Amino acid sequence: MSQLQAASFPHLSSGHIHIWTVSLHTSSDQIGYLRSILSDREKRKASFFNVDHAQHSYIVSQAVLRILLAAYLDCRPEDIELGAQKKGKPFVIHKHPVFFNISNSNNLCAYAFSPDSEVGIDIEKIRDLPDIDQLIERNLTNSEREYCLKIPRKKLSRFFQFWTFKESYLKAIGEGMRLTPENMEFSIENGEIRLVSVKYGFDATDLCFKGFEREGSYTGTLTYSDKTTIIREIEVSNLV
Repeated sequence: MSQLQAASFPHLSSGHIHIWTVSLHTSSDQIGYLRSILSDREKRKASFFNVDHAQHSYIVSQAVLRILLAAYLDCRPEDIELGAQKKGKPFVIHKHPVFFNISNSNNLCAYAFSPDSEVGIDIEKIRDLPDIDQLIERNLTNSEREYCLKIPRKKLSRFFQFWTFKESYLKAIGEGMRLTPENMEFSIENGEIRLVSVKYGFDATDLCFKGFEREGSYTGTLTYSDKTTIIREIEVSNLV
């Protein structure tokens, strides 16, 4: 974990959010160490993955979460105690809490950390989908579909953009996917992401949204609560 440990670790102060994007590629000899800092529950979950790649991705993403939280909270990664809210959103049990969220796609994992309030983050690898037209029809509203289909060559990337808008919002309010994607509507104009409406009485307060891109055709969105927040983005391309 030399890249995470070598650099001076950034201080997370009130009014700031840190977005980390970390490559899940690591050497096989690091997997044993990373697995060793997981909780017993996390180790059991890792053993459920039958495919090595999926198991390694889970181990790395959870271990890096513990390493980052431990650096923020000044403790050992294996001493981090994680709980889950009523609807499943994880949180850290600590006298000085850090709000966080995590998302991974393909070989990249994104983390968001805030000392002040809940955050949601989602990242997706833009990739070919044979059923893209059906997914657009099923998950987007009329105006969102119109936007996605306006420029055919951008249909795929715009669909993934809107998907991350919706996922990050749902994760920020702790709902997972209980509110299905077609029941919320977003717009994007001149790079500004806006939540237009949400059905069925879910929270539609003035949340803020920041889109981001990563090399390798990744798109992501951060959802947070205060427009004056200063956001710092940190990329780690290799753990060893």
